Amino acid sequence: MILDQIAADTRLRVEAKKKEISLEEVRDAQSMEKNTGFPFETALRKPDLSFICEVKKASPSKGIIAEEFPYLQIAKEYNEAGADAISCLTEPKYFLGKDEYLKEIAKEVKIPVLR
Repeated sequence: MILDQIAADTRLRVEAKKKEISLEEVRDAQSMEKNTGFPFETALRKPDLSFICEVKKASPSKGIIAEEFPYLQIAKEYNEAGADAISCLTEPKYFLGKDEYLKEIAKEVKIPVLR
C-alpha cells in the first residue's frame, strides 16, 4: 500500500534529518511556534466550519498537480479567502515538497501553517 511506503520512507528521512539538526534547534523552532499568536486550536475551534487548505505540488495518486508551482500565491489566496490554517506538503519524494515552501509561506500569511 502506498501509505505504508510513504511512512517507511518518511521514517528513514526523519532519522537522517536528526543527524543534521540538533535537538536545541528543534526546541528553538518549537518555542518560536508557540509565540506566533496563531495556535491551531484557536484557529480551528470556532463555532462553525473551519478550513485547512492544502498547498502541494504533487501527490502519489495524481502525479504532478502544477508544473509551475506558485506556492506563495496559493497560500496568500487561501489566507485572503478566509482559510483558518494552511497545510503545506514538504515530503520530497511523493509530493515534491520542500522545507523552503513551509518556511516562506509561514512568513507571508497571518494564519497557522502545518507541515
